Amino acid sequence: MGASITLAGESLIAQKQGAQEVLEVARFVLANVPGLDPTSSVDRAAGKPPAAQIVHTANVNRKGYVSPRQVIYSLMVGSDIGDWDFNWIGLETAENVLFAVAYVPLQQKRKNIPPEQIGNNITRNFLVEFTGAQALTGIVVDASTWQHDFTVRLSGIDARERLSNRDAFGRACFLADSLKMERNAFDLFQLKAGVAYVEGIRVQLTEPVLTQLPVFPAKAWLDVSLTRVASDVVASWQVVFGNAKSDYQDNNSVQHYLVEVASVATSGEITDLRASQPITQELVKHFAARVGDYPQLRARATTKDDVDLGELPNAKSDDPTSNSSEILATTKALQALRLAMDEELVGMTGLFSTPTAPPGWLKENGAAVSRVAYARLFAKIGTKFGAGDGVTTFNLRDSRAKFPRFVDDGRGIDVGRTVGSDQADETRIHTHTGSSAAAGGHTPTATTGAAGKHAHLIRSGIYTPDGIDQEGFEVEPRNIVNYGEAGAHDKLTSENGDHTHPVTVAPVPDHNHVITIGSTGGLETRPINTAYLACIKY
Repeated sequence: MGASITLAGESLIAQKQGAQEVLEVARFVLANVPGLDPTSSVDRAAGKPPAAQIVHTANVNRKGYVSPRQVIYSLMVGSDIGDWDFNWIGLETAENVLFAVAYVPLQQKRKNIPPEQIGNNITRNFLVEFTGAQALTGIVVDASTWQHDFTVRLSGIDARERLSNRDAFGRACFLADSLKMERNAFDLFQLKAGVAYVEGIRVQLTEPVLTQLPVFPAKAWLDVSLTRVASDVVASWQVVFGNAKSDYQDNNSVQHYLVEVASVATSGEITDLRASQPITQELVKHFAARVGDYPQLRARATTKDDVDLGELPNAKSDDPTSNSSEILATTKALQALRLAMDEELVGMTGLFSTPTAPPGWLKENGAAVSRVAYARLFAKIGTKFGAGDGVTTFNLRDSRAKFPRFVDDGRGIDVGRTVGSDQADETRIHTHTGSSAAAGGHTPTATTGAAGKHAHLIRSGIYTPDGIDQEGFEVEPRNIVNYGEAGAHDKLTSENGDHTHPVTVAPVPDHNHVITIGSTGGLETRPINTAYLACIKY
């Protein structure tokens, strides 16, 4: 570990250098200081902790130099010493001067007391650096002759164990229902207890663990790593959420491995995504159970007749064009056939009753799409509906809110059209009915002209000289011109005969009539129809 030289230590260095005396670091002092922050800077002006906090004092076991300005002091404490904890380490000189100090996370030292307690050994190395350190301390032993770094050795053991597990369990293996996401009796999400292996790292839950999910829908992943805790390396895990996750290294260069656990729909329904195996016992017993007639394992000597496939032919073919009842098509042949059929459909327009395009199709919305990603479609339609950016993209047909019309193809009804061309809207020539409104009653006027003098008999009867007819009525002629003797005639007649009167008719004055023509229809001309989503196969 690195150390901070105290102010008293700096002063002692100067004194020793001035007097040309050897600086002797004599002992380690270990203490448990309550509330000490191991990440904080060392208080170089402070002295030793109080005696009640000091848990162990021991002489330096070994010392050596790394370079002319770096020296190392080592402490080794066996399993026969304990029990105590410490988070403060100091170096004292032969003059009892606190020379250097380091803060560390709380460490445990336990004594070996069989069989109740297994003890531990601790080794602490203190690196001190200052100008002329080797010469001033008089250390002549190279530290490499006794300083053994077991970090690489232990890391190699961890790596080999992980890879051995990886060979046995693969990328991920959840034993039976281990770590399966479920809802508990309180309707909370939790992972079941059990054992799983992720990239060879063994994860064990001794009891169910609650998991706090974000807003639905959510996809849960298990994030597993080998993390250093104090002087040990342990398996660490956490549940993280996201649509897509991959392995990564954190800021401490620790490798993390991520595998899917479950997805939770908006409704709260859980879909198990674990790569699980029905392993409920030791592996050796699990595999031993597969010896003999195991229902999920096909033995090497099994024949077609054993599995009721005796009538199948022995020949097989990868050629999708072969046509024989004696040859079985392989999955490769089926895949080739599917790809050939798929190729034939490229550029086809399809109508769908869904709001989104199905896999392998794009909405015909005029969008610019990649010429590389949709190379098959670009080879079919090119820039017919738009060149996109002219380099990397091209446009799809825009069929939104349009009616399809089949190409005329020589029939003579819709001439001059090409496949994929657009046509503006139009209304066919037609007639409308109309009616006029009344404009008021009207009557022409007429007058007659004069036609000469004449008399008219007012009353018929036998005229008598005394003016009294035989019935006793008075008869008086009007404008009588000629009449006979009394009693000679029974009526009077006018002097003039038949005649005519001229008639003049006045014309009716000019006037207007209101004409009303009825309207029909709405904002557009259309037949009865159904709306579909137009998509093109790519």
